[in-house]
Amino acid sequence: MNNGVRTFNKQHGVSLLEVLVSVLVLGIGLLGVAALQTSSMRHTNSSLEKTMAVILTDTLAELLRANPQAARLGNYAFSDCTGSDVLGTAAWVQDVKQATREDACPVVSWEGDRYTVTITWGDERLNTQNAIVTQVMP
Repeated sequence: MNNGVRTFNKQHGVSLLEVLVSVLVLGIGLLGVAALQTSSMRHTNSSLEKTMAVILTDTLAELLRANPQAARLGNYAFSDCTGSDVLGTAAWVQDVKQATREDACPVVSWEGDRYTVTITWGDERLNTQNAIVTQVMP
């Protein structure tokens, strides 16, 4: 029987609202994943630079051990971030700059019976100053 009274479905449009809220939640979640991925990439690159600096420090240690007479006299020490062409440290400095950053400054100091190798460079992605310090006994 139809008595002329219209009945309205109270659920009219609710499923569309649920879909919109679901899309909003999904969008916020995807933005969070994208931010996490970006942060992960920044930290991965920074870790790679630190790892390369440690490996290059070991390379210098092997260079020192290859020429023990000159190494024990402190001839491999330098503080001007350039190194020496004669002893092969200038090429090592260039390797450090290529592996980390162009502004990297490796310094090798002689302290009586050991060398202290310090490599510093800035990281503008993380707004940090990185440094690797290693002591080597020739």
